[in-house]
Amino acid sequence: MAYTEETKQISYTERDFLGIRNELIRLTNTYYPNLIKNTNDGSIYSVFLDLNAAVADNLNYQIDRSLQETVLQFAQERSSLYNIARTYGLKIPGNRPSVALCDFSIIVPAFGDKEDETYLGFLRRSSQVRGAGQVFELANDCDFSSPYSVDGVPNRTKIPNVDANGIINNYTITKREVVINGVTKIFKKAITDVDSKPFFKTYLPDRNVLGITSIIEKSGLGYTTLPSDLEFLTTSNDRYYEVDALAEKEIFVNDPSAPSDNPGLKPGKYVKTGKRFITEFTPEGFFFLTFGGGNTTSQDLLNSFSKYGTTINASKYFNNISLGAAVRPNTTLFIQYRVGGGKASNVGAGSITSIGQVDFVVSGPAPAINTRVKNSLKVTNVTAAIGGDDLMPTEEIRNYISFNFAAQNRAVTLTDYISKVRLMPAQFGAAAKVGAIEVENKVKLNVLSYTPTGELTSAVSSTLKQNIAEYLSNYRMLNDYVEIGSGAVIDLGIDVDILIQNMVNQGEIINNVIQQIKDFFKPENNEMGTKLNISELTSKIVNQPGVTNVVDLRVYNKVGGQYSNSKVAQPFIPDTPNQIYLIDSTIIFQPNEIAQIRFPSKDIKIRVKQTENSVYSNNVI
Repeated sequence: MAYTEETKQISYTERDFLGIRNELIRLTNTYYPNLIKNTNDGSIYSVFLDLNAAVADNLNYQIDRSLQETVLQFAQERSSLYNIARTYGLKIPGNRPSVALCDFSIIVPAFGDKEDETYLGFLRRSSQVRGAGQVFELANDCDFSSPYSVDGVPNRTKIPNVDANGIINNYTITKREVVINGVTKIFKKAITDVDSKPFFKTYLPDRNVLGITSIIEKSGLGYTTLPSDLEFLTTSNDRYYEVDALAEKEIFVNDPSAPSDNPGLKPGKYVKTGKRFITEFTPEGFFFLTFGGGNTTSQDLLNSFSKYGTTINASKYFNNISLGAAVRPNTTLFIQYRVGGGKASNVGAGSITSIGQVDFVVSGPAPAINTRVKNSLKVTNVTAAIGGDDLMPTEEIRNYISFNFAAQNRAVTLTDYISKVRLMPAQFGAAAKVGAIEVENKVKLNVLSYTPTGELTSAVSSTLKQNIAEYLSNYRMLNDYVEIGSGAVIDLGIDVDILIQNMVNQGEIINNVIQQIKDFFKPENNEMGTKLNISELTSKIVNQPGVTNVVDLRVYNKVGGQYSNSKVAQPFIPDTPNQIYLIDSTIIFQPNEIAQIRFPSKDIKIRVKQTENSVYSNNVI
């Protein structure tokens, strides 16, 4: 029988060396029995069999590896995982810096029965402190004249310092601020005609880059001096802005033309800008920036038609895609960035005690006192510096991509809206608490603020509400209507009857129980709409040393006067002063409500019972 090309059959399932060699022998014996009679290892044909099988085996291996490197679960090369992350629109971070809470204190003279406010200085962001061989920088401006942080959280304490006669000489003013590991640097890049091209890339000289803080552009070359910090912070036409993707043409910036009802808040707005850039890390840990493609919008390129009396709307003819402006020739880019981080930046509490390079301004009327106040600046970290880490290992990158793939830069669920409010830049204000509810396709966000002494309040700045509404406008779904309002604060009072062991220190036990109650109702530990399980509080009290049992626990809704006017929706026990009826030992709150104990010194009452006597107390530690 004569075999033709059409009738020859081969197996495509063999992929390794031995399987391919055996398939070649079968093919030869089947279709060329008279041509090849000897296929043993001593024949010349065996050499050709081995060579062909080896080449095919190698090709199959390379094809398998190439395909494997495109699949997240099987990719082995670090560069492959970075490419997959880029496809998903996800950035792989480099070194991560540690953060800590530090107490910054100064001593200011007394003025009557309070501190002299004219000497309350201003410590600018990026001021440096040191400890354990590490350098940390102030994350935000520290204004000693304000009782709040930039996030709107009370963070200032005042302690009078008295002499032997009990006369107040001065005050120690302490502000608790966040510091972040790392050092700010400036990289200067001269842009020539060769560099002025679409999607220009530039690499920073350090490998432990944490991120970009600001980029400004100046005309001309050959600069010998670097810009000031104020120039990097100023919003102007010379500044470039970092975006997640070059197609994003709007950024949220300060609106100097809009009024603010709160001196600590800056009104914000979205503006369009062509000067934008993106950043990425290479698999080896190097950091680079990519600038725009050369045009702001297609419409800009067609505006020249107007000089001939004809105006063309680009969107009618083709997609109006904006990928940012290219860098201009004969200019200089000044790139302000931070370096540091890594596991070595994690240091213990009390390690950061030295003042480094600081920008501290004290503007009192007496220069000598200004100098004394500046020299009195001290720092100590009240928490350990945590969060510092080195470059992600391969398996961590794989899991990071997997868990972040579903996250999109949009607000779809109510949780998305709450998360986006949390991400709004701090200079535009921060809500102490955020709650969300949907009513007839309308998203209602309820926010709260802090009072100077740390209590929650529904008196929220209208500037903050407007900033939140404006910021969310670029993330909401097309058919979502977002409404920003104030939440409700439910003020509570707690009465507890406890049974304690004989021959124990009653005062110490009372203080411990009160502290447990304060911690349980702390605003930081609860969110709006969260149910409060009172049996959990009971368990915490019973577990205190010396406490035998909780005989009774009563919760009251404090309303009016010094308290808020908000009432819990849960019913009260009849014939009692607003005592809340506990449903399965639980207090249920609406999505716009949160509980707090506004005045712990008088609203927490403990009655101690022993075999012989009982003691009633409302003392607070």
